[in-house]
Amino acid sequence: MAFRNRVSLIALAVFAAAASAVVPAAAEDVRPSFAGKDEFVVCTDATFPPMEFFEAAGDQKPVGYDIDLAEALAAHWGLKSRLVVSDFSGLLPGLESQRCDAVISGILITPERTKTYDATPYLGTALVVFTSAKSDLAISDPAGLSGKVVAVQAGTHYVEELEKVSAALKADGKDGISIQTYPKQTDVIQQVLVGRAAAAVSQDTELAYRDLQHPGQLKTIYAFPGQDTFGVYLRRVGDDKQAVADALSALAQDGTLKSITEKWRLSPEAITAGK
Repeated sequence: MAFRNRVSLIALAVFAAAASAVVPAAAEDVRPSFAGKDEFVVCTDATFPPMEFFEAAGDQKPVGYDIDLAEALAAHWGLKSRLVVSDFSGLLPGLESQRCDAVISGILITPERTKTYDATPYLGTALVVFTSAKSDLAISDPAGLSGKVVAVQAGTHYVEELEKVSAALKADGKDGISIQTYPKQTDVIQQVLVGRAAAAVSQDTELAYRDLQHPGQLKTIYAFPGQDTFGVYLRRVGDDKQAVADALSALAQDGTLKSITEKWRLSPEAITAGK
């Protein structure tokens, strides 16, 4: 009997070993190439509330949705976050020159940008045209901006959109749009408020925040159809894109993204990570 029991135990051990050889271990999140360092370095342009901005003059560190997101991603990988602040037009060149590991700065995912860089979505948004609340300008489509001065932040996707509209207007024999670019979104807002620009373009996220800061000073006069998406931009290195996608999905599942979104008074329905 003892011999039989011993044989049975050996057989069970062999079976267990064989089973473990064919059953894969539980999958773990892919880790990005930069996770081997002590910090997650993020390039951002701190002029786009509520995504990233300086809360008061003289502040050394920006605050905002993307800042909280960068810190949450860093914590997910067991890293510290560090910010590199620059003008919007310098964000992707900064990523290319390896000044940072990622760009998180309310930057839209576009076909042109993703020809060169990887991008992972996390929040939906809509492009809008806005003006001063004192203005009587009203439009039913972008063609209504014919002959108007429109302010826009340099290096953004908005410039391309306005250039397309302006070219179409000129092709129809109408006046194009006088597009004036500025390095910061705060400069764009100021041009509208003082009347140097008839209108400007931005995301609905920013306009919602500006209205909280300056109630009644700005108004939306047109919303472009469709939805845009903010993305985390990366250099094309190994599995970094998958690693960021995994991390964003985890933050969506555990409620972190929902908390960040509600903190900055945006709709949780706009979260696109993990979908």
